[in-house]
Amino acid sequence: MKRKYLTQEEIEKLLSATDRMPFPERNRCLILMAFIHGFRASELLGLRL
Repeated sequence: MKRKYLTQEEIEKLLSATDRMPFPERNRCLILMAFIHGFRASELLGLRL
């Protein structure tokens, strides 16, 4: 059966990639919210800040 989750190493790579993107703090926050709280992409996009 295929795994349906990211490994710790994959998450760390995603987080380190945010340093090379516009708005790194926002992107880091979105990745952490998805990982820690289990938000789906559609739920993250629907957030009002």
